[in-house]
Parts: sequence; structure tokens; C-alpha cells
Amino acid sequence: MLKIQFQDGRAAPILIEAPGKTIGRGDINDIVIDAEGVNGFHADLRVDGNQVLIADVNTATGTFLNDDRLLAPAPLRAGDVITIQGVNLEIFAAEDTVAAKTLVLSGSALLAMGAGGWSLTAESGPEKGQVIPIQELTEIGRALECDISILEPALSRKHAELEVVDGVLCIRDLGSANGTYVNAVKVTEQALKDKDVLQFGKIRFTINAPN
Repeated sequence: MLKIQFQDGRAAPILIEAPGKTIGRGDINDIVIDAEGVNGFHADLRVDGNQVLIADVNTATGTFLNDDRLLAPAPLRAGDVITIQGVNLEIFAAEDTVAAKTLVLSGSALLAMGAGGWSLTAESGPEKGQVIPIQELTEIGRALECDISILEPALSRKHAELEVVDGVLCIRDLGSANGTYVNAVKVTEQALKDKDVLQFGKIRFTINAPN
């Protein structure tokens, strides 16, 4: 099953159950967006068997799914982002909340566990203390297909990437909405040093240089 929540965390996540949920400006909606240009009934989430379909309700300003305007009903998947008049709603699997996890590592990241070289140590969330090795280009974001998926609303789907270049670990922001920070300073691209603090929203990591 899927859940939907405001990316800015203004309200609690909502389970998308049959027959579905509505999004709009009126209080009768399950998800209320009180903003100029939002219709009374703006978008419809309909449960159809094992999938959830989203449809725009013939609005002038439109409903966007992953930055593309909806022209017909479309299925939703975990990691999708719905945008209505600048307000972002994210979709995630209901079991992610039950597990109470913040980090999801790709298979390649898990295989690299225990290897030498650069690494990150999680300093917040349920995985505090977990060490994540960085051996190649590593994508970080909220999308589950990222190498390091961080299930936090403040992150963009593709937020930043880490890469070891000539023995130096570098961080590059990928045009994220809320920025990437090193030692509390917002950066676009920067070489990292041992014990630097890397932060995405509320999630922090300490950088560990090779021994």
C-alpha cells in the first residue's frame, strides 16, 4: 500500500485506501491545499486493485507528476512527487513507515560493506552509527533507485552525488530544493576532508578518510 504526505511535513502522512482520496482547496478533501489556483476538487487518487491512479480534475493550473503535467490518469509508485501550485506531495510505501528506517542502501553499497577507503557514518536517525563505504559514483536522494535513499521529505528525489576523484571524496549538489551542507555551509561542489559533517535536511553524516 502507498501513503501520501506533504514534502514540507505540514501534516501527517495519509494511507491511500480504497476507494481513494481527493486533493483540493475545500475542507471536504482528504488532502487540503489552501492556495491560489487550486480548485475545490483538484486531483483524484483512485485505488484500482493493487495500484493507485492519479487524475487531474480538468483544472486550469494542472496537476504535475514528477514535473510532467498530467494529461490522463497515471499510476503512482513509491518515490513519485505530485506538485499542485508549487506544493509538493510525495508518495511512499506504507511499510517504510512501519520499518521506521531513514536510510535504504542499494545492493552495490551493501556489497561494499567492510571495504577500506572513504566512508560515511550516520549521525542521526534510526541508523545512527552505521558506516557506509563510498567506492564509486554514489547518488543520494529520496528516490528508492538512488544508491543511498534517504526517506526524508526535505530531500529531492535526486539530491546529490559523491565521487572519489584522484583519491579525494567530492560532493556535488544536483540542483536540490533544500541544498547540501558541509559543516553547516551550503555548497554546490566541494572536496571533503576527514571529520567533515555532511548534511541533507535533518540527516547528518561524518566523513571518514581512508586509514
